[in-house]
Amino acid sequence: MSKWKNSQLFKDRITVSNYDMLIRELTAAIDSGTSDLTALLFGTQTPDLYSNHGTYKLGHHNYCAGLSSERYTEKRLCKCMYYRNSTYSKRCGKCALQEHFDLIGDYKITDYEVPAFYYGDGIGKIDLIISMDTVHYATEVKPYKGNSESLLRMIAEIMTYTEGYPPGTYKKAIAFFEKNQDNGEKTAQQKEFETVNPALLTLLEKADITIFCFKEINGSAYQICKL
Repeated sequence: MSKWKNSQLFKDRITVSNYDMLIRELTAAIDSGTSDLTALLFGTQTPDLYSNHGTYKLGHHNYCAGLSSERYTEKRLCKCMYYRNSTYSKRCGKCALQEHFDLIGDYKITDYEVPAFYYGDGIGKIDLIISMDTVHYATEVKPYKGNSESLLRMIAEIMTYTEGYPPGTYKKAIAFFEKNQDNGEKTAQQKEFETVNPALLTLLEKADITIFCFKEINGSAYQICKL
């Protein structure tokens, strides 16, 4: 199957200048129904299916050889968070990143980098699967440093990456850190949430998206808190 090229993804249209307008546009598409929402998110009502869909299983990742450098990236953060809090955590002793994220509380990280259902240029993977019992949240994550993406961008990303999955497979979620652990300052996402646009809250409700926050506890661990 050839790779579908698409330059009209909704998530890539989001800027500060059109922020409020796009909140309304996405909300209206949800109200209009599945076909209109798909067309808005992808720029077409018939995106190609992810080429390898059907072979992936929850918990597919089961080996980590450790990181070879200290370069900080969002993907490496999610990888670290998964392995540090799984049965493979002993492998984190090889990690050169030295940013270990121990989690406490009821929510668990059960997978990372899960393929999107639809496949195409500009469509990434689901960052983390956060689970409680049998409920699995497909979660778009932003790291605590080096990222200033908006909540709307996060919402659009997770809606794009989960679109097409059968109902009940995943609940949609976004997650961000409360503070930058390097300097103690609030993250861009936390600041936006504290002064959130009421229209964005309406969008979150209609899209059935859960918000999680990683809150540092006693300087040595994080708790995944549902906001």
